[in-house]
Amino acid sequence: MMELDEMRTRLELSQRREFPLYMQEFGLDLTVHEGVLSPPDFHSWRWYTENFPPVAGKSILEVGCGFGLPGLYLAKHGALSLVACDINPKAVANTLENAARNGIENVTAIESDIFSNISASQKFDLIFWNHPAIFAPDHYEYRDNLERAAIDPGYGLLGRFLAEGPQFLTESGCILLGFANNARDDLFSEFIRANNLTAILLAAGDYPQMRQINRLFSIHKSGA
Repeated sequence: MMELDEMRTRLELSQRREFPLYMQEFGLDLTVHEGVLSPPDFHSWRWYTENFPPVAGKSILEVGCGFGLPGLYLAKHGALSLVACDINPKAVANTLENAARNGIENVTAIESDIFSNISASQKFDLIFWNHPAIFAPDHYEYRDNLERAAIDPGYGLLGRFLAEGPQFLTESGCILLGFANNARDDLFSEFIRANNLTAILLAAGDYPQMRQINRLFSIHKSGA
């Protein structure tokens, strides 16, 4: 439980900054509001933006959009369209504000608990989620929406994501999952097998200030 307690403390401390924050990143003019995961305190967004595979002409669904990166960068640099969703309404509003600040118009942002508000008729070439990999007991109750960006009780969210995600893919589409090296690989492997999926590691890396190695997996139906 030490890792869970440490994350709760990190989240609490990250909100003691003076908001809104203003940033210039990847050629974008960005603002970050209170109640959204603080990018100076949690750095994985930068690594995934830098290491995302080519997106030219592709439709993207980003689950857990936070303040907007990497989705907005991808939407500005070649993606056909971006649907950004988050269970935290403050994150949805923050992403929409940053899209408007940068004149990025091929973006829709909605409040959604993973796929709960995604139409069954929508299909995407890429579905990306930087999974909130801190494990907690099944009965864990979130203190606020911010914890949902970092904690997955019993890995129930990951199980739902991998079970439901393939139905939202185009015929040649794939899931791109951000899954840190301190996450529960045993449960990840169980979900992959249970849903007849294949997972391929595309990239892994970190920064000096990070506390884990980021990993990006490409996931698709076995035999597809």
